[in-house]
Amino acid sequence: MKLKFSYFVFLLILPYFLFSQEYITGKTYFGENNYIEYQAGNLPIIISAPHGGYLTPDSIPDRDCTGCVYVQDAYTQELIRQISNAIYERIGCYPHIIINLLHRRKLDANRDLLEAADGNAIAEKAWYDYHKFIGIARDTLLKYYGKGIYIDLHGHGHSILRLELGYLLSKSNLQLPNSVLNQNTYIQKSSIKNIVRNNLSNSDLAGLIRGSKSLGELFEKENFPAVPSFTQPYPKDSEKYFQGGYNTKRYGSNNGGSIDAIQIECNRKGVRDSYENREAFSKALAGILKEYLELHYFGEGFLDNNCLLNATNNIIKAPVVKIFPIPVRNKINIELTPDDNAFYFISISNYLGQIVYKGYYTQYHFTIPVDFLSGGLFFLNIRNSNLNQTIKFIK
Repeated sequence: MKLKFSYFVFLLILPYFLFSQEYITGKTYFGENNYIEYQAGNLPIIISAPHGGYLTPDSIPDRDCTGCVYVQDAYTQELIRQISNAIYERIGCYPHIIINLLHRRKLDANRDLLEAADGNAIAEKAWYDYHKFIGIARDTLLKYYGKGIYIDLHGHGHSILRLELGYLLSKSNLQLPNSVLNQNTYIQKSSIKNIVRNNLSNSDLAGLIRGSKSLGELFEKENFPAVPSFTQPYPKDSEKYFQGGYNTKRYGSNNGGSIDAIQIECNRKGVRDSYENREAFSKALAGILKEYLELHYFGEGFLDNNCLLNATNNIIKAPVVKIFPIPVRNKINIELTPDDNAFYFISISNYLGQIVYKGYYTQYHFTIPVDFLSGGLFFLNIRNSNLNQTIKFIK
């Protein structure tokens, strides 16, 4: 009976052990059950929409956690698609786009695994797919550009009709004078720490978030009110404001690295509420992102002539990964197809998303001891500039 169970488990999870995926720029890919959508890009821009989904499958119960938020960010799924089209029309290249197609009642892709999926295995797989695709986008961006920006796109229902730009800095932080805000404490806390440390415009933190060359002020100049900006440097105590959530913190340079993250909360009226308003905002954002990246990151005209993956048939190929034995006992043997970067970061997480092991490896064949793990379901993540793959295994 035990042998039959092991063989059944092997058949059930075999797809997670043999994997080779090609991502063609400009093409669309889906995770398991078609719950997560990824549009592969070739720009130093990643945009995700975690709360715009409509799908409510019966196989996933509604989340039932303390403090769970269920409100959909209306029309953000439509908005992110129009933004993608506008960027391509403006620059001729593709941003990386990741969309959660599930309703927020089923999956909140801007939360940690436990709160996001509320323990449902199908929702958990969608959560892993969502972040897997962001990881693929991130590694592709870093490989070809070395730096760039990640935008987490949301919609707010606050009374003031303006964009809210989140840098992981609170209202009270933003209300500080520039001389204080520019101190290392707030630079380290911010999700744009990388570009504060190294930008072409010689801007400090205060300048980047509310100066004349800030993203907020670029929006203001296109008649889209924004906070923080030079025009509206900070939200008042009585005003509601979103400073950035799980995704901004997870993918921002506050954790190191050279990708900066900004959460953009879009007001419904004037931005999200009609096709025409979404189109106007999308076209403005395409120009703003180009200007922002060239102003602070790459230099004037860089994106006009240097789309580093400019062919629509360009292929991003992830190496084949094999792990054995199955089921896992006291060790995991890993074999990888050789690629041009034999430096791998390995982590193992339990079903709650808690990391229980991590390490670095520089070979294509290596062994990880896992005798310290108790029995159960685990997720092994292998990552480098060419690969970001999560593999499920049972010990």
